[in-house]
Amino acid sequence: MGATYKVGYFIGSLAKGAINRKLAKALFRLAPEGLEMTEISFKDMPLYSYDYDFPAVTRGFKDALAAVDAVLFVTPEYNRSIPGGLKNAIDWASRPWGATPFPVRPPASSAHPRAPSGRQSPSRA
Repeated sequence: MGATYKVGYFIGSLAKGAINRKLAKALFRLAPEGLEMTEISFKDMPLYSYDYDFPAVTRGFKDALAAVDAVLFVTPEYNRSIPGGLKNAIDWASRPWGATPFPVRPPASSAHPRAPSGRQSPSRA
C-alpha cells in the first residue's frame, strides 16, 4: 500500500441534511485507496472582522486546513456565488496576510446549482 494523501473537504451548506454532504459521502466511497478524507467544519466561526484577534475556533480551523494535502469544496451555488458561510471561512483562512495555507494546497470544487446556468461562480472562487 502506498502513502496516504490527506484531503480536507468543505461542505458549503451548513444544513445537517444538505445534499452536498450526502454527495461528498458518496464521492468518498468511490475514492481510491490511499485517500484520507476529513471534513473541515466552519459552522461555529464568527463573521470575519479584522477587529478580532483570532478566536480559538478559527485557529483550530486553520490548523485543520494546514494538516491536509489538498482541499475539496462540495458546495451549492447561492446567487451565482459561494455560500456566505464558506466565504467567511475563506476570509478567516486567508488572514493574516501571507499566512494562508491555501496557495500550497491543490483545490477542487464540486458545485451544485439548481439553475441550468449555474456552477459558474464556485468554480472560479
